[in-house]
Amino acid sequence: MSPIKHVVISAAGIGSRLGLNKPKCMVEVGGRTLLDYHLERLAWAETIWLVVGFQEEGVIEHAMSLRRDLIVVRNPDYARTNTLQSIHRVSRHLKERFLVIDADTVVEEESFRAFMAAADEHAQLIGISRYTTSDGVRVLLDDTGEAVTSFTREPQHTWEWTGIAVIEPRLVVDKPIYVYQAIEPYLPIRAAELKAFDIDTTADLDMARQVIAGGWEERGEHA
Repeated sequence: MSPIKHVVISAAGIGSRLGLNKPKCMVEVGGRTLLDYHLERLAWAETIWLVVGFQEEGVIEHAMSLRRDLIVVRNPDYARTNTLQSIHRVSRHLKERFLVIDADTVVEEESFRAFMAAADEHAQLIGISRYTTSDGVRVLLDDTGEAVTSFTREPQHTWEWTGIAVIEPRLVVDKPIYVYQAIEPYLPIRAAELKAFDIDTTADLDMARQVIAGGWEERGEHA
């Protein structure tokens, strides 16, 4: 199995629900931006593709101050397109599996290392978490608890998709649908647990600051 050489960080969106008038990747948690954390944990990556849109100048300047060799991909249609279409701007140029990460995700480091180790054993991998958010996409697992069989918006389910996955380029289409909807036809796909969640609302941001301050000591279950 080929090693993962490419990482796509999706950072083009407006993040209107958070109401901070800044790209979510530039939100600070624990005194550092989310982009700081991502680029530090991805220091091993041969190629990082950063898809930008909203307030792109500031994001590019900050990202380049952290890693000069990353590849910036502009999505000038960020207000009318979605995360899947941002990813497609990169995946159409790739021929091998890649790691995709939403830039608004907060991730615990040890669990991320374990996730990447699992990716050495499985061609595709979906990161799932017990930390749940107010508007997250939940997942259903098979009887063994090892593979994702479906996605749902029903909030009563235990596991949530983190927006982090190792996938093949053929899964990504240029359509106005959610990323998980593009993945669904290819399920089941192996799952791996992460301590992670995305930040869409002020409640999510509060939870992020709490878990970072507390060292990720408690499992999050927030509706």
